[in-house]
Amino acid sequence: MGEIVLRSDTKSTDFGHLTTIDLELNSIILELVYLACLGFEYGKPGAYYLFKYDAKITALDYENPLHLFGYFGNVSKKSVDWVLARTLFYTEEKAKRQAEADKKAAEAERIHQSVIEKKLGNLEAAHKLRQKLVKDGVDPDEANRMIAGLLVEQRATLLIPEQKRSA
Repeated sequence: MGEIVLRSDTKSTDFGHLTTIDLELNSIILELVYLACLGFEYGKPGAYYLFKYDAKITALDYENPLHLFGYFGNVSKKSVDWVLARTLFYTEEKAKRQAEADKKAAEAERIHQSVIEKKLGNLEAAHKLRQKLVKDGVDPDEANRMIAGLLVEQRATLLIPEQKRSA
C-alpha cells in the first residue's frame, strides 16, 4: 500500500484563496500519481484502474496549506517513492533550466544594451566627424579610419557597382 500527501498553499494561487477548480485539480493530481504508480508496478494500469481500483482520499486538512491524504491499496511504497522522485527531479530540473534561461536572457539583454550603446556612440562620433568635415575639414586618413571602423561595426562593405555595359 502506498500513501501520499498533497500539500497546496492556496494563498499563493492566482486568486489568493482555495477555489473549487483548485480542489478538483489537486484531486486529479492524486489520481494521476495513482495511475503512474500502477503503471510503474504493472506496466499497463488500465485493468487495475478499471477492475481493481483502490485509491481513496483518507483525510483532508485545510488551514492553509491544504493537505489531501491519499491511500493507494494496490501499489507499493516503492512505486510511490519512484513517482515522487521523478516528479521532484522534474520540478528541480525545470527550475534549474529556468534559472539558466533567465541567466542567458539577462546576459543577452546586457549584450544587447552594450551593442546599442556602442552603436549610439558610433553614431555620435560619425555626426561629429561630419560636422568637422563640413565646418573645418579633416585629415582624409582620419575620415577613412572612421568609415572603415563603422563598416566593420556594421558588418558592411563598400563596393563599386559594376558599370552598365553599353549595347
